[in-house]
Amino acid sequence: MNNYELSIEPIHDDLSHLARYLDSMNFQLLTQIAPYKNNNIWTALSLHGYGPNPSDIYKPGFVESDINIGSKLEWTSLANEPVMSPIRKIISKLPCQFERIRFMKLAAGKSLRKHNDNIDPDIENKKIVRIHIPIRTNSEVVFTMYANDEDERGERLYLKVGRFYYLDVTKPHSVSNNSSEDRYHLVIDCYMNEKLKAIL
Repeated sequence: MNNYELSIEPIHDDLSHLARYLDSMNFQLLTQIAPYKNNNIWTALSLHGYGPNPSDIYKPGFVESDINIGSKLEWTSLANEPVMSPIRKIISKLPCQFERIRFMKLAAGKSLRKHNDNIDPDIENKKIVRIHIPIRTNSEVVFTMYANDEDERGERLYLKVGRFYYLDVTKPHSVSNNSSEDRYHLVIDCYMNEKLKAIL
């Protein structure tokens, strides 16, 4: 477990009010890949991305549809909401420039089977690294990392609210939310630099 958690002081703020705020938001479908197409298992909201709206969750060149995607990175309207104060504190602790920053929602009682997030070359070549900070989770949410495609057992991780984790999502992983409440992670895509490399 210690191999995944970064040596950054965790956020000790009560994030439950933020989670309740996210409960009221209209999350966007995160993927069009079967078997998650046209369902609400895996969804997201944008805090920083290619467009000014929280619904602007995509990156140019990675969606085969008529969705209009901006060409420049910017903060969305969500970033200015007062409820985002602890999120600004979280972001300030990371020594990097940011690409996309999104809230990822895994619906209550749902799972994502073993898969790799390998569609983005910048993540695959480690130009960008993906940092997870749980906003709402519990002991019934399991993140499993696998050594390779043949590994059927994997390493089960129970991530904690407010802590910073580097999870190499180019490797196989799965997530199960066995609880009765939606799970939220703040997922920050950071451009790699020497300061960030030193704490990974």
